[in-house]
Amino acid sequence: MLFAYLLMCLIYGTTFLAIKLGLNAGFSPFWYAGARFGTAALIILLFLLFRRQRFPSRPRDYLEMASVGLCMTGIEFAAVYWAEQFVSSSFTALLAASTPLMVTITTVMVYRKKVPQVEKFGMVLGFFGVALIVWPELAKGIIVTKQWLIGVVIILIAEFFYALGTVQARHVIDRGVSPAVMNGVQMLSGSLFLFILSFWLEPHPFPSTGLTQASVLPLLYLIVFGSLIASSIYYWLVKVTNPLFPATWTYVSPVIAVIVGYLLLGETVHGFTLVGATVVLAGVFLTNYYTWQKTIAAKQKLPI
Repeated sequence: MLFAYLLMCLIYGTTFLAIKLGLNAGFSPFWYAGARFGTAALIILLFLLFRRQRFPSRPRDYLEMASVGLCMTGIEFAAVYWAEQFVSSSFTALLAASTPLMVTITTVMVYRKKVPQVEKFGMVLGFFGVALIVWPELAKGIIVTKQWLIGVVIILIAEFFYALGTVQARHVIDRGVSPAVMNGVQMLSGSLFLFILSFWLEPHPFPSTGLTQASVLPLLYLIVFGSLIASSIYYWLVKVTNPLFPATWTYVSPVIAVIVGYLLLGETVHGFTLVGATVVLAGVFLTNYYTWQKTIAAKQKLPI
């Protein structure tokens, strides 16, 4: 489970670079996101049909999976891609780090579950660590405009919907729906929403230079690694742990993004970044402390 979690964090941490490369190559945001998730959804669903995977028979399950896709793929990526026109990527990462807190709030509202103090402290610590990581960029100054404020509000609303979708996904999976089926159907639903937005708002979705290696390779990476692998791991972790555990990738991904930027782009690593990375790891450990304990206890009970 730990390996799967770290692999998911590693992939999600590198998707920021792939998204940036694709947008820089000339793809429009909504079409780019729609193509990523729509292609991945078709691959997953066709593969599951070929493997004769059991699909739900109740229309209610499909409606709820479509709702999850609208929340976690459609609204989330439409909002973030649009808002990043006015909000820096570093500040967006800080806002995204509010997701675990929103997952916890949503879980408490839906399941009336009490949150242990150690988890609360871990979430605060993780958010503070992300703030330290992005501080060098934030310290350069933020120009507060009407568009910036609207962008910040939209991102926070999107993170709430992402959290709501995560909790709802656990509810559907608990009824026996396969995480793989969940991933495929929700991405298909979300991609349809993104394509509708693209058709409505983006008259020229393709790069003016046509499809080139610089534009296609990032898209393929996002499809295969970001959606087929990482998203499947995400829903599997929702099933075997809880909605909060996989959502803490938003703490770890800025650390991964900094490392990737340093290794591939030669970006500077500040002292704040190193301290922040350490604080993030401590926050993730505390937030998921009881999940780790349950996993270790379960392994110890297995017959040798």
